[in-house]
Amino acid sequence: MPSLRDIVYGLYGAWRLARLDRGGLVYFDRSVAGFWNSFFAAALIAPAYLLLLLLDQSEVPAESGVVRIFIIQASAYVLGWAVFPVISHQICQVIGREKAYIGFIVAFNWCQVIQVGVYLPAVVLGAVGIVPEPMQAWLYAFVYAVVLAYEWFVVRVSLDVSPFGAAGFVALDLILGILITGIADGMVH
Repeated sequence: MPSLRDIVYGLYGAWRLARLDRGGLVYFDRSVAGFWNSFFAAALIAPAYLLLLLLDQSEVPAESGVVRIFIIQASAYVLGWAVFPVISHQICQVIGREKAYIGFIVAFNWCQVIQVGVYLPAVVLGAVGIVPEPMQAWLYAFVYAVVLAYEWFVVRVSLDVSPFGAAGFVALDLILGILITGIADGMVH
């Protein structure tokens, strides 16, 4: 488990990157220990993920069962945090960016907290009816575009890859997320 200092530095580095400041990278512990500690971001985000699931459960059949839904969604959450780094490692080896891999995943993980911090309020505003239903799709699309642009920037500066290379990693993350979510939703419904 990371120290409070490591958590604060990780979040501050992510915040600096969100402001398009490459200097945010210096706040990340890009060691092997820092790599493993950065997965603590998943624990920080878990309550928000749970809230997003609860807001989305209106379409789930009652016969699905709470325990079954929890196991499926918890498994999907863990897979979402594990699959991308594993596949990214292989890609980094192929493209000659293996030395940047650890720092990339550290930055990527801590930046997930900022992404959820941007996305969650938009979903809550829609769920409680503050944003009218016809506008919700536009709000979600805008927020998701901002989140993807942020992720693209993080990949670009942490891996030092071309704009198209960064877009490829973002697309990979997006596709994996859609696949994992789709499979989990299919198992729940």
